[in-house]
Amino acid sequence: MIKLIATDMDGTLLNSKKEFPNELFDVIDQLHKQNIKFSVASGRQYYTLLKDFELVKDEMIFICENGALVFDQGENIFCDSLSYESIVQLIEIIRKIEHAYPILCGVKSAYIENSTEAFEKNVAMYYARFERVNDLLEVAKNDRICKIAIFDTRDAQTNTYKHLASLSETFKVSLSGHEWVDIMNLTVNKGEAIRLIQKKYDISYEETMAFGDYLNDYEMMKSCYYSYAMKNAHEDLKEICRFEAPSNDENGVIKTIKKITQINK
Repeated sequence: MIKLIATDMDGTLLNSKKEFPNELFDVIDQLHKQNIKFSVASGRQYYTLLKDFELVKDEMIFICENGALVFDQGENIFCDSLSYESIVQLIEIIRKIEHAYPILCGVKSAYIENSTEAFEKNVAMYYARFERVNDLLEVAKNDRICKIAIFDTRDAQTNTYKHLASLSETFKVSLSGHEWVDIMNLTVNKGEAIRLIQKKYDISYEETMAFGDYLNDYEMMKSCYYSYAMKNAHEDLKEICRFEAPSNDENGVIKTIKKITQINK
């Protein structure tokens, strides 16, 4: 019997137009009534996800910032935070990179310093809660920071990522978009977050189902028996998954959930 279902967002739950499935909230509600936990596992901020899932927020577990933060019924139950010394080291490096604008991603909020119109537009797009502050290193003393995201107004791969790639033995440095680089602790991944939830609710590997499409879902697929790669998933992810779901543009997550859990709405 399935007791926990987790899904990635972009390329998995959302279609190519970034739209939610029409039946999503009804399905989450029915899963809740069957005592099946439902979780989104995303690189997005908690407060952004909370806004997206406002109608069913009390029926879900939120795995945020690619697994660095987990919220359950409004309570932060896990945070893989960067040490203050690491934050100082990283911010001092980033401040020297031209066209690079750091965001501190914390439990309470996200934080930015100096800004450009393009930067602030993108921050507002991905962070439902953020503050502009005079000094990131000062605000870092008053929150738990789990990720530093860097927006590059030139090109993230050839500019910011090139300057930070040498830190990959100490931190997880990920190129997360044309304009974005993320830095987290090496221990951060969605699979660790799933295992935390499994332990909290006494849910086994065999009672867990997950959906993903890209390599940042790799560890999550390894955390459960019912591992579903989307039809549109990266080939390397498909190789480690036991099952395949229809593509994100075919409503694959919802179709599979309804079939396996026998929800007939």
